[in-house]
Amino acid sequence: AAAAAAAAAAGVRGRSLASAVLRSNQETLSHVVFVTPELGKWSTVGGLGVMVDELTQGLASLGLQVTVISPYYDRNRKGASDYLAADGIRWTRNIRTSVGAESVELGVHEGHARGVRVLFLHNARFFPKPYPDTGAADTAAALVLMAKGALELMCQLRLIPSVVVTNDWFTGLVPAYAKSPAFGSPSVFQRTAFLHIAHNLDPSYEGRQYPQPWEGALEELHRLPPSLLVDPYWTGPVVWNPSRCAVLRSDTWATVSNSYKEDLLRSSPLAPLLATAPMPFGHPNGIPVAARRAALLALPTNTHAAAKAALQRKYFGMAHPDPQLPLFSFVGRITEQKGVHLIVDTAELLIQHFHGRVQFLVGGMASSADRYGLHCASKMWYLRRRYPGSFWADPTAFFTDGPLVNLGSDFGLMPSLFEPGGIVQQEMFVAGTPVIAFRTGGLKDTVIEFDRRSLEGNGFTFHAHQHEDFVQAVKRAVDVFNDGAQYERLRANAEASVIDLTTVSWGWFAEFHRLRRCLPAGGATLFKFRPPVPPRGAVQLWGSFTAWKEAVPMALDEQLGEYVCALALPKGFYTYKFKVDGEWHLASGFPVVRDPDSGASNHCISVGDGQTHPTVPDLV
Repeated sequence: AAAAAAAAAAGVRGRSLASAVLRSNQETLSHVVFVTPELGKWSTVGGLGVMVDELTQGLASLGLQVTVISPYYDRNRKGASDYLAADGIRWTRNIRTSVGAESVELGVHEGHARGVRVLFLHNARFFPKPYPDTGAADTAAALVLMAKGALELMCQLRLIPSVVVTNDWFTGLVPAYAKSPAFGSPSVFQRTAFLHIAHNLDPSYEGRQYPQPWEGALEELHRLPPSLLVDPYWTGPVVWNPSRCAVLRSDTWATVSNSYKEDLLRSSPLAPLLATAPMPFGHPNGIPVAARRAALLALPTNTHAAAKAALQRKYFGMAHPDPQLPLFSFVGRITEQKGVHLIVDTAELLIQHFHGRVQFLVGGMASSADRYGLHCASKMWYLRRRYPGSFWADPTAFFTDGPLVNLGSDFGLMPSLFEPGGIVQQEMFVAGTPVIAFRTGGLKDTVIEFDRRSLEGNGFTFHAHQHEDFVQAVKRAVDVFNDGAQYERLRANAEASVIDLTTVSWGWFAEFHRLRRCLPAGGATLFKFRPPVPPRGAVQLWGSFTAWKEAVPMALDEQLGEYVCALALPKGFYTYKFKVDGEWHLASGFPVVRDPDSGASNHCISVGDGQTHPTVPDLV
């Protein structure tokens, strides 16, 4: 009787909760604005610009109204000016705001790109190029102008969005000004939710500034409460931190992988502040798979073998390409974060170990302004001269053969010291190229060691960021390469593991609705369950809605103790299954059908006939 009474009470609470959710759904997700320092082909410096560009287009394809606001730099990273005109992005107006006591004018350039409205703010003095090497005061002034300019433009366009998404430290002051009289009336944005995406929160990427002693906390420039930017308990010289401000004034924060989210909560200097945010969000990056595959097919050499032969001719001078030579490639920035020294410091040892029967290609520019870049460049030139048939690099040239390398390489190299999410591994995977990666951040979630017995896995990993561990990973890769059947299986696994942009877009789409406490227009199909014991790792939903090729991550609702995800599925019939810690599970109480081809049992659901997912199940 007691159990029945408890169950009845739980049912009443559940119905009350459902009623409250429906009442709260009077809120809507009408418009999302991204504010970003980088964007697509116009101003991308790293993965941030690619991620924002493709995610916003993916969200627009789901029917969401999306606007992006970004600086129009006087010169982009390639040194080009007037780089917007070719895409029909034109000046439309000027706006004015203030930086400290100074009134500053900004030119607004507007256009559209694949369903996304793009707005660029121009002021050559404050935005000369992406991330200029300026003093603390000048950098702070640029951040003030970016934040206040973006908010002023929204006001003048009468665009008060449901959600504002800021990206990394350069946009970290936006939520502070939106909620402060230092910009205007806080009531203007009082119904807007602010989400800050930390693409990289390593201390060297927090945007920390170190003002001169006489500049204090730069209060005359920003006119915000100093404690938002400077830790009041810090007793040393002033450290002015816009990432601190973003975390304190946003409604919550997110990042580009679940593992990196957990890393930040465990070890970031900002961890105590990050831990105060309600339900931070993490989702791995993805790419538009169909578009990438079409681009690879459009290459003159559009198979792995043909692309590899083209690379061997162009970069290693081979008149007669040799498919039996394993080709390892890296494409990216030559920086300490990317761990390029592990490649250039061990290449000679590996070339000698394999008697010259191995090739390394390193595509990327090294800066002559830092010791790390000089070290790597020196080693690259030496290796290229000493082993022209086994090593190629040009640290002075911008590398342009990325797609050819993705397809033609036998292995991609990602020895990053830290990598919050990573996109390069997805670019390799879509071409069927396995990856060798250090187990860090988002690479832990996406690059899985190949098991020669089970034939599972899409690459090779190493656990210590040391030369010997990297060398051993390369040797394991060569062993598999020399086993033709296993290597072909590895390539197939890599291609099957690529994460499509559609999956990523749905994940963020659902998160924005959760942040607004509303359901997608037209409703959503809610999947949820309560495991009998806490999972050790990932909890995923798989199904025919992603052609069984991508996992949909399920998030823990800590209050209810359930793993949930919501998908706005088109009308139709779907099969699905849960995967917990790498093992498949069915759940009690769900309809089950048997796949006629494989014989596997899966759950089924029909969307569009009024059905919804059953109530919370227990795993069986």
